[in-house]
Amino acid sequence: MATPEALIEFTGIPLKHPELYKKSYMITGKEETIVPIITQENKQEISFAIWGLLPENYDEDWLEFQNLVDTLTIKSDELKNNEFINKIKNINRCLILVTGFFTTYLKNGKTHQYFISAKENHPFYLAGYYNKLDDGFLTFTLLLTPQNEIIKKYQNLTKYMPTILDSEDDKNLWLSDEITINQIEEFIPNSSCLPLNITQVKDSLEYS
Repeated sequence: MATPEALIEFTGIPLKHPELYKKSYMITGKEETIVPIITQENKQEISFAIWGLLPENYDEDWLEFQNLVDTLTIKSDELKNNEFINKIKNINRCLILVTGFFTTYLKNGKTHQYFISAKENHPFYLAGYYNKLDDGFLTFTLLLTPQNEIIKKYQNLTKYMPTILDSEDDKNLWLSDEITINQIEEFIPNSSCLPLNITQVKDSLEYS
């Protein structure tokens, strides 16, 4: 995760609650974590949200809920029929600020993990959905789309990847109040042209 200064420089907007921000070198989704996001409701500040959607009136432990219902991610082809998403009254879209994500490739009985990042390691946006709990906290889920040809070379345990939004048009459309589900389905196939660094644990590979 980037430094506060890097986030502000990249987005051009301030942090809403800078005291909440703690830089993390790795986020696994196995524990409650706060991540910077830009919401559809407030595009002028960087907000912070808990990774993993929770029901609005939920007041128990985050981990207990995630053990029952994994809401860290949602696949794009399940948007219309996802029962949990459809029950959330105040669900909206957000941009998730990251410096990269991990993929895993199984070969000859062994797993190889790769870190996917942007050139020069600057932050970039992933698409997601968020909601606001009754106590005011935000929670979010990552939107997954079918993996592109680049990621296929470094991931074979799933056919999906996070949705990278790197063009201004896509970012503005994703946070627009006017966008329809049909428009979302049209641009959701991952066509990002963001130049990527692909780094293995021991070996470093570069793709541009």
